[in-house]
Amino acid sequence: MANEASARPDTESLILTGEPALEYQPLVDLASGRLLGFEALLRWRHPDEGMILPSLLLPWLEANGDIVQLGEWVLAEGCQQAASWPKNIQLAVNLSIVQLRRGVGSSAVAKALELSELEPDRLTIEVTEHALVEDVAMNDLRTIGGFGVELAVDDVGTSWTSFDVLRRMAVNTVKIDRSFVGSLEAHQGINRLVVETVVSLAHSEGISTVAEGVETSLQTSIVREFECDAAQGYFFAPPLPIETAASLANEPGYCFALEGVGWSERKDEEHAEATPVAHQPFTFGERTG
Repeated sequence: MANEASARPDTESLILTGEPALEYQPLVDLASGRLLGFEALLRWRHPDEGMILPSLLLPWLEANGDIVQLGEWVLAEGCQQAASWPKNIQLAVNLSIVQLRRGVGSSAVAKALELSELEPDRLTIEVTEHALVEDVAMNDLRTIGGFGVELAVDDVGTSWTSFDVLRRMAVNTVKIDRSFVGSLEAHQGINRLVVETVVSLAHSEGISTVAEGVETSLQTSIVREFECDAAQGYFFAPPLPIETAASLANEPGYCFALEGVGWSERKDEEHAEATPVAHQPFTFGERTG
């Protein structure tokens, strides 16, 4: 009798018979609890298997070259949705290193902004530290920055990119890796030092800071103590479907609690009945892998 693993379709079958979707994780101001915006996160919905984990999806897409085409869709879909939100609500979208290495990230950003008519300063492009040490990727990022788009570097603290590089690349925001934030309570010594140092160095360069993966009230309190500017994580909200995100975005002055119980514990049903939102269609074109 075949086991469950052998009965599961292979990755290519899962992807080619599914469809992409976006979820939106809120970004929260740590001074006030105010909703600042959302990070668009790629998901893959299979009719039988449900949501496919990004850890399975992304390596396959990058290996086959399809991340370039799908990355264009993520930008187009995210910008289309964000264009209908109030002008004070930002959108963050991750660009793959593959797009930047091929020098096509900037054209994807330009096209998404043109089609959606989203103001460039309402879009933040997030990249990994690897994008700051490769010539083609850096040139593509400079072009993107020239559009007036904000630049953010993800997972800061894991590779200790020079802050001189961040300044020269006109990076607006650094995001402190969740591995440090998530361990603040249990292993406060080194993790507190890393978080506090990143915040201090970033602020000395005029760069804002975001704590990733904040899950508890105590973690929130600690990163606020270090004067981190903003945070995201399950304490505030998990990645949300577009209907719920749009409902929050369109509620004037929406604020999250900065202490007490988190989002899931509150079981907030206020935004459960949201109006469906139209999505950009996606189909694979000519394969690049």
